[in-house]
Amino acid sequence: MPDRRRLLSALAPHRWVLEPALAVVLFAAWLLTGLPYDLSAGLALVFYCGAVALSRILPGVALGLLWVAVLLELTEQESLDGAFRVISAVAVVAALVGAAAHGGRVLRWLDFSSAILLAPAVAYLFTVRGDLKFPRFGPVIGGYYTSQGVGFLLMSLLLAVIFVAAWLLGFLVARQRAANVVVSGSRGPSVLVWLASNGGIESAEDDPTRPELVRRLTRAQLTTDVAGAIVFAVFALVVAGGDRAAFLVTIAFAVAVALRRMSPAVALSIAWLAAVLQMTTGHSILVSNLGVLIVLYATAAYGDRIVRAAGLISAGIGALVAALYLTVTAAVAQGYYDLLSSAIASVALQFAFLFVVSITVLGLSWVLGLLMRTWRNARVARRARAEAELDRNRAVEDVVVEQERTRIARDMHDVVAHSLAVVIAQADGARYARRTDPEAVDEALATIASTARSALGDVRVLLAELRQSHPADAAREPGAHDGPQPSLADLDQTIEHIRSAGLDVELERRGSVATLGSAQQLAAFRIVQEALTNALRHGDTSRPASVLLAESSADRNPGIVITVRNTMRDTALEPTATGSLPRIGHGLPGMRERASLAGGSLTVGPIDGEFVVTAFLPGAAA
Repeated sequence: MPDRRRLLSALAPHRWVLEPALAVVLFAAWLLTGLPYDLSAGLALVFYCGAVALSRILPGVALGLLWVAVLLELTEQESLDGAFRVISAVAVVAALVGAAAHGGRVLRWLDFSSAILLAPAVAYLFTVRGDLKFPRFGPVIGGYYTSQGVGFLLMSLLLAVIFVAAWLLGFLVARQRAANVVVSGSRGPSVLVWLASNGGIESAEDDPTRPELVRRLTRAQLTTDVAGAIVFAVFALVVAGGDRAAFLVTIAFAVAVALRRMSPAVALSIAWLAAVLQMTTGHSILVSNLGVLIVLYATAAYGDRIVRAAGLISAGIGALVAALYLTVTAAVAQGYYDLLSSAIASVALQFAFLFVVSITVLGLSWVLGLLMRTWRNARVARRARAEAELDRNRAVEDVVVEQERTRIARDMHDVVAHSLAVVIAQADGARYARRTDPEAVDEALATIASTARSALGDVRVLLAELRQSHPADAAREPGAHDGPQPSLADLDQTIEHIRSAGLDVELERRGSVATLGSAQQLAAFRIVQEALTNALRHGDTSRPASVLLAESSADRNPGIVITVRNTMRDTALEPTATGSLPRIGHGLPGMRERASLAGGSLTVGPIDGEFVVTAFLPGAAA
């Protein structure tokens, strides 16, 4: 990649040589076929080459020279051979591309108008004044047979397609160049855009944030597209066969199929050129015409707004051209030489039928591509929405976890501060009573030791757990105290509050809770409080809830088991704003956080129509 960029950077100052070199090639091609002896034809050739050479640096002048060249040809009385006509048509295409790619906004649309108006003029030079003649049959109108008029119209339509496709390619190059100027990225422009660049002159465009003219594909995608195009070409050649012209048409369609995802605009232009080549060589429907459907699908599925519109317009114009071409060729083949005879009704009916079938098939391909694009965008939007919802949930978890831990630290601070106050008071009392009551000193020291040991256990649990990052969230539970911290001894008052609120609660104690430290008692109180609050809010209050505090007498793991049960309502979980993920509540993660920080565990969930909260809290460390 660095070698390629260095090469492009070295060639960048010499990009202006591209168009003059093409002009020299066109003039050399005419030298090989023989210069015209007429002055007008010679001047026309010079003006054609001059228009190509100046299309980058002076696009307005190039467009004017192009018109002068065509007018000189129209004034020429002698009939020029087909080689001159082909060279002039190539020069028109090159000049139109250059003027659209490098001209301003006004000149660009003048170039589009010229593409439309030049088509019948060049068609006249090809048919009436050139070697391309159509059979003469039908009524004579204005000195020309009706068949000649139909042929002229068909040729004008084909050339209009070619010229407009050339203009569209230049227009897309100009838009992409403007996007590369305004939006700079680590990936440089494609070689096609680089070759068509005007050397660094900035172009003001209203919408620089658009898809690239040449999209970057992964190696797997590029390999798949090329392999599919090769299979498509082999299948078309094996099934249809044909002469050299049919082979060229098939190869052109295969190239369009290969480029359909990399550059839908270029693929559409190549498909139109292949269709024009097919019709000018007199071929009817070929197997390779399936490539048109694939390219139209790609313009809607992968192209930007302009390319999608071009694909839709191409579907309509293509249906019209195909119906007209097939109708005329069928009429000629069946001997309908008098187009105003009684057979005109059947010819018109055939044209209408072919047009309806063509527009249906081509339009359906484009619509399928648009549906695929819509489905792909919807899938990306759903994925982005789900990721955003997950990010929101994670952010909520992080915030409320920090809030819960801060509150727990504050609660534990109160506990430790109370313990230290007791220690200080006992120590001061022992110091004053040392001489008068020695026995009081022993009692004070025992109280100090017990209080300090309990406080030390609480501090160890707190510091060990707060240094970790638990994936849970929590928030301040209803009824939390800002003063002295509650314990299981205060549970009766909390239950009375719940009963007075409308939920009957049955409390049962089994065993003793004397082995629990202050941290575990605080966690047990908060867990029971939150479980009953959830039962009051979300459960069936017509049926009683139960609270069981059972001592765990296991030798290796003594402590307390808390079980809270309440009857569930027949309602679904609260949906989120997007309806994709359940909203995270604060109560259940808060209970898990408290149990975890106290060294225990907690499980919640519905069981047989009841919502059951089970927590285990270990006893205080010895």
